Amino acid sequence: MSHNPWRLLTARGRAFVILGLLGTGFAVWFGQRDLAWISLLLFLLPLAAVVIVQRSRLSLSCDRRVRPPRAEVGQQMTGTLTVRKKGQMPIGMLRFEDSVPRELGRRPRFTVHQSVGEWERVITYPLMGLARGRHRVGPMLVRAVDPFGLAQVDRQFRNAEEVLVTPHIAALANLGSAAGSGRSGESTPQRIGLVGQDDVLIREYRIGDDMRRVHWRSSAKRGELMVRREEQAWDPTASVLLDSRAERHAGQGRSSSFEWAVSAAASVCHHFIRSGFRVRLVDSAGLLHEAGREDPSAGREAITLTLTDEQPRPQVNLAQAVAAANPGRQGELLIAVLGQLTLADAADLLSARSDTSNGIAIVLDIPTFASRSQRTKHISEEHAEAVNRLRNARWTVLEVRGGTLVEEAWATLDVVGGAA
Repeated sequence: MSHNPWRLLTARGRAFVILGLLGTGFAVWFGQRDLAWISLLLFLLPLAAVVIVQRSRLSLSCDRRVRPPRAEVGQQMTGTLTVRKKGQMPIGMLRFEDSVPRELGRRPRFTVHQSVGEWERVITYPLMGLARGRHRVGPMLVRAVDPFGLAQVDRQFRNAEEVLVTPHIAALANLGSAAGSGRSGESTPQRIGLVGQDDVLIREYRIGDDMRRVHWRSSAKRGELMVRREEQAWDPTASVLLDSRAERHAGQGRSSSFEWAVSAAASVCHHFIRSGFRVRLVDSAGLLHEAGREDPSAGREAITLTLTDEQPRPQVNLAQAVAAANPGRQGELLIAVLGQLTLADAADLLSARSDTSNGIAIVLDIPTFASRSQRTKHISEEHAEAVNRLRNARWTVLEVRGGTLVEEAWATLDVVGGAA
């Protein structure tokens, strides 16, 4: 903020100063006393205006609130400004503009014309969570203009408020057979937390198994011999892999494939934490967060905040993500939310699954998320081949087109898994 009086003058105020000086000079030269008084008045009025607007800076205060201070992507919020003027110093007009990032909508602008006395104004304006992340609302800018429009001063209040826009968390339904594609080894535990705990205790019969362990009721139901597994502590784990590679996504803003993937990863993590799983969240750069079963609420909160700050990564492959996911334990789930794939990506994912773990791949149809795909035909064919390799390896694979809701895609998994 400048303290140079000349810079505080408006075009009208500068014209008054120039005319006052010229008039005073002519009045002295020609001995015109009346002209001298008029010219002196023209010169002094802008100076008085500068004093008024500078003094106005000391008589304004502003309080801000944003409710709710935290919202999901696409949710509306409300900003409230309480502006107070103290003292009797006259002000011609006050123009206000709050600093609002584009990710939250338009900047509110308003004007107060009451020039004298003390007053208070409460202004509300809408905000919209257009983009995920942490956003700063404020500080507010105010321009004070004297009653004659000769001088103005811009002031910026110091107070601001952080607004958190989190990913959309979809409510996901329990699945019955979606994770049942890989049935080699001790693969039955994929149903933990999906249809109940009873299925944890049985598996397919293998040559050499003790016939006393045959579970006849389940065998009759499934049409094949099933045996009781050795009882062990129920401690299921799910690894959620988010493909965060920037070059593997397309689209802009909330409708981009990357934002869909972030929302899906957050929703899947919340779902499995609620189902009693330990959840390991990884992205293309490695481990992001690991949530235990001790405090589900804290785990969901940590996942939400982690993915609120998630940004596209420069990695070109999934090697670091696969190494961090490490789903090697018996019955462990790997849920991968993937963008455009290469054959190398498929190889990395296939190496991640052991015979005792189960894989679900939610693969985004990237061209449908953008108005114009930048992928070449060769890459599109490679993507299709990579998806086929996952299916042939008995992954449950779901391809998702742009515009599909996360909860709709998740519900479709049950059909896909049952047909696998």
